[in-house]
Amino acid sequence: MGYRDDFYKKENILGYTGDLTDIKFTVYFADAGGLNPKTVEVDGRQQVLVQFGRITQDHPHKDNIGRGEVHECYSYSIFNENGQAKECVYGRSELKKIGMRQKGGEDEHLSFHTSRNSFEPVNGGNLEILASAITRFQNAKDKVGA
Repeated sequence: MGYRDDFYKKENILGYTGDLTDIKFTVYFADAGGLNPKTVEVDGRQQVLVQFGRITQDHPHKDNIGRGEVHECYSYSIFNENGQAKECVYGRSELKKIGMRQKGGEDEHLSFHTSRNSFEPVNGGNLEILASAITRFQNAKDKVGA
């Protein structure tokens, strides 16, 4: 059994950063709960909670290789800016909830992770190669829970 096998599965693959011609790409995962999502009330409105995480296959810091901690919030997003993927949440309370430091962003859209590469979404042509990271990296990153 791998770390968070309930989450790190093929149907939760969102996309990747890096080069698919080698095994150095990072695979991003997200799960909004399918047919029965968890919700939280924010400013009088129900918001869907999203779980998210990533498998890093290559990194200069070896403690950053493997399955990342799975976080949950209502405002996760990933987008490209200047050729780099940025993971963000909305609001300082969400940033604090997932235990991350702000690394960029304006107003209340706060970046907590910037990739060295742009984000590419999963599609039928790359799903299997992205899913190969699930079996290759079953352990949590050394820094998870540290």
